[in-house]
Amino acid sequence: MRDLRPINNKETHPFLMMNFTKSGDITQVLPSGPLISSQPGQWHGIHLGYYHHPAYEIPKIISKQHLILVHLAVSTQVDQYLGQQIQTIHLHPGSVLIIPAYTPHYATWDTENYYLLLSIDPAALLNTVQSAGEAELMPHFVTADPLVHGIGLSLKTELESDSLGGRLYADSLCTALFTHLVRHYTTKATLPFQTTGGLPRYQLRQVLDYIDACLSQELALADLAALVNLSPNHFTRLFKQATGFTPHQYVIKQRVERAKQRLLEGRLTLAEVALDVGFAHQSHLNRHFKRWVGFTPKAFLNNQ
Repeated sequence: MRDLRPINNKETHPFLMMNFTKSGDITQVLPSGPLISSQPGQWHGIHLGYYHHPAYEIPKIISKQHLILVHLAVSTQVDQYLGQQIQTIHLHPGSVLIIPAYTPHYATWDTENYYLLLSIDPAALLNTVQSAGEAELMPHFVTADPLVHGIGLSLKTELESDSLGGRLYADSLCTALFTHLVRHYTTKATLPFQTTGGLPRYQLRQVLDYIDACLSQELALADLAALVNLSPNHFTRLFKQATGFTPHQYVIKQRVERAKQRLLEGRLTLAEVALDVGFAHQSHLNRHFKRWVGFTPKAFLNNQ
């Protein structure tokens, strides 16, 4: 049976105010720092840490960020104190725990614990999703959410690959997570503004020209959206309606097309072509080139 009872409001032990993007704050309340983590400001509005801890008790804390815990690997029983309630919960791989910013909480568990901790800036959550307004994120003790689980693992993989997917890929994952949280875990459950037809032609041309001019550079979703004065979420939806591709897919496609041109010109090595068109290195080019063209770059040249 799940244990559900109010916290004793007469408790006088103060809660520690935490910033989960700062390693100094984290090591005050956790037995060790993350195995891997993003850098502060690396991704717009999201900080990720991957943790492995033994049995432990977290002291009473309040976070300045929304916390999304994604449980991994080992099923764990946790006594979770959240807001004004206590529950004994069972976390299984894929389970998600949602703790809104400034919500008092603490927890104990008696077995090893593997999890991702996504710390989300409350302002970034609302600013990224147009029409979110004053929607308030609500606490959830435990829920199975394959989308949040998948996005968390994708961001972890992005860190482990030394950001091989690039800024635009990470931005797309973060925006998708923000949209999902607003739609399913807030008081208003607001749906994004709906429209048809995609970006107007002049705005689409403005964005495509910018991408073409900056193809070899690191592109950010927020910068593309700002060109046409839209939120990243709204921009992504309208861009896909207009082109059939997400911004990240379109950029990869254009980089592959430019790589084909450079290869046919014959002036650059494969490694030089990869860097010239915006890929991280030659193997990065090879992977995406084969996915879009059906051949490796060398096979493509041999077939000409």
